[in-house]
Amino acid sequence: MESIPLARREFLKLVSLAGGGFALGYFGVTGAAQFPTKFAPNPWIRLEPSGAITLVVDKSEMGQGVMTALPMILAEELDADWSLVRVEFAPAAPEYAHPWYHTQATGGSTSVRAMWQPLRHAGATARQMLRMAAAEAWKVPLEQVKTHKGILSAGLQQATYGGFATAAARMPVPQTVTLKDPKTFQLIGKSIPRVDSLAKATGTAHFGMDMRMAGLLTAVIARAPVVGAKVLRYDGSAALKLPGVRFVMPIETPTSAGIAVLAQTTWQAMKGREALIIEWDHTTQPLLDTAHLRRDMAQRAASREGALTAVSRSAPVAAIATQTLRSVYEVPYLAHATMEPLNCTAWVRPDDAEIWVGTQAQGPNQAVAAQLTGLAPEKIRIHTQYLGGGFGRRFAPDFVIEAVLLSKAVQSPVKVVYSREDDMHAAYYRPMALCALEAGLDAQGRPVHWHGTAVSDSIAEGTGFESVIIKNGIDFTSVEGLSDIAYDIPQFKVDWIRFHPGVRVWFWRSVGHTQNSFFAESFMDELAHAAGQDPFQYRRALLEKSPRHRTVLELAARQAQWGQPLPAGHALGLAIVESFGSIVAEVAEVSLQQGKPRVHRVVIAADIGTVINPDTVAAQLEGAMVYGLSAALYGQITLDEGRPRQSNFNDYPLVRLDEMPQVTVHLVPSGEAPGGVGEPGTPPIAPAVCNALFALTGQRVYRLPLSEHVFTGA
Repeated sequence: MESIPLARREFLKLVSLAGGGFALGYFGVTGAAQFPTKFAPNPWIRLEPSGAITLVVDKSEMGQGVMTALPMILAEELDADWSLVRVEFAPAAPEYAHPWYHTQATGGSTSVRAMWQPLRHAGATARQMLRMAAAEAWKVPLEQVKTHKGILSAGLQQATYGGFATAAARMPVPQTVTLKDPKTFQLIGKSIPRVDSLAKATGTAHFGMDMRMAGLLTAVIARAPVVGAKVLRYDGSAALKLPGVRFVMPIETPTSAGIAVLAQTTWQAMKGREALIIEWDHTTQPLLDTAHLRRDMAQRAASREGALTAVSRSAPVAAIATQTLRSVYEVPYLAHATMEPLNCTAWVRPDDAEIWVGTQAQGPNQAVAAQLTGLAPEKIRIHTQYLGGGFGRRFAPDFVIEAVLLSKAVQSPVKVVYSREDDMHAAYYRPMALCALEAGLDAQGRPVHWHGTAVSDSIAEGTGFESVIIKNGIDFTSVEGLSDIAYDIPQFKVDWIRFHPGVRVWFWRSVGHTQNSFFAESFMDELAHAAGQDPFQYRRALLEKSPRHRTVLELAARQAQWGQPLPAGHALGLAIVESFGSIVAEVAEVSLQQGKPRVHRVVIAADIGTVINPDTVAAQLEGAMVYGLSAALYGQITLDEGRPRQSNFNDYPLVRLDEMPQVTVHLVPSGEAPGGVGEPGTPPIAPAVCNALFALTGQRVYRLPLSEHVFTGA
């Protein structure tokens, strides 16, 4: 039995790598010499003499549609025949580094936002080089060579792109290219069917859990039952006597402390884990309790100890406040609850290593594996698989570290598999948070001052994003959605108090907006009612200086028929949030069934800039909304003497099919650069539903989830 320790100092170095250690250019040219008969002017395009076009996607596909949207951008500027396009995942390599993160990764609703211009230029560059090759061969001026759906033409002369693949590979890469006029787009803006739909429908798409190979061992880990506990002693002899069990060994990193059982099948490994006898040391830190944590957060907010100012602006005020409102809102820890359990397969050999994983962080995974094995990064091959949900959880390095360490120890391919309970208890949670809000209203009901104090842990501290996200001691993900609201408020201030009880927190779909938009939009609704004004009209008046927000708000209200009669016992609530470069408003129609909310209808209006694929945009907004609705209705991780009480979907439920509201999506036509789509649909739904509940019952929701409340009609 071999112990696999990883010191905290070493781990922090790894996490730094996992957050952004590859500071290399994103537009490295692979060079045509690598493909003597193929045309590969940049890392994303390969054109075969046969005419086959391969477009390489350097982002992770977790249901958001990047395997279709990003190739659409490339193919549009390439002017390719979409029917000849094939798509594949990129390897982990420096040339695929995210232009903003400087490492190959997928997150922050940036796939299209960050790659919009680079991929357009990549496609236009390839098209230009094909035209140059044709112009040289046909002895005509370059401007006479036209392209259309993979065909080059000049006068009566015509050829396919494939016919000039070899010649184009010899052309110099142009320094400047002309991009298409958006009015001439043939693909962008169309609902092109997803390229991965057939594979997923027929079961041929490869997810990490599908990994099989000769000699593969499956590992499960008996993990600490209490946050922060360590193994004191263990007995694995009974487990080793069970069929198929090959190894039992300790494994310890700052993200996981436990005993690994490696067997020939997942079931055998799980049975081996059940046979372990482990004595845990719970004395390494205080046993945490949710009730105590809530009390501590409230005390911190009241005392304002450690408060740092994130934003403070002051404009002349023509009126004085005639009434002041104060409220305190709370949200709990949340798990990511990805449908596909976490898993990673690693095979570490003396001279190289391979990793098969559904990950959001190919570059960081490669860097971590290189650090752990002592191999050069280029000797670590990452085989990206489809992801059965990411939501930020698959950006974390823990399950990859475990697979690499175990494979290295047993000198065999190893697949680490998490059970649902393992993941729920792994303490990669959305932070619990509290926000104390105060606003003063003038005689007309308009806010003249607003002061918010957010209390939460820092997500970015200890990661490679720390230097970017944390400024002057403030983790700005902890105040986003609160510090940047668009409403016209003359005196505006937001403070942040770091609250670090020792529970690991992580990026969760929409990050800080998920809690702060609930705080801000619920409080804005409070102000509207205190002013005696309609919540829609109240927001509309305060968005006079923000025309894009106002347009989205008006579209949502119009499509929801705001102000029109509703069925008896129904009410509407709304919220509007800008996040990740997009503006989304949502209107929820709610009733009560046995004292619990029933959401019947959700209207989503969004300005996301240029729309690449309307169908996938609508799907992402719908999915993001449902994710947020599940959290609002049911989501919470609570601690009892250090133990997470929730473990699976029986006590951490998601919205079921029979609970699904009717959803309509309405997009504002825009010529602006694309905004994010995967996350902006999540933040508005919680406040929209809660605001509808207030309109229906007169009961204001100050703490989520809604399952903790019983409502009565007004």
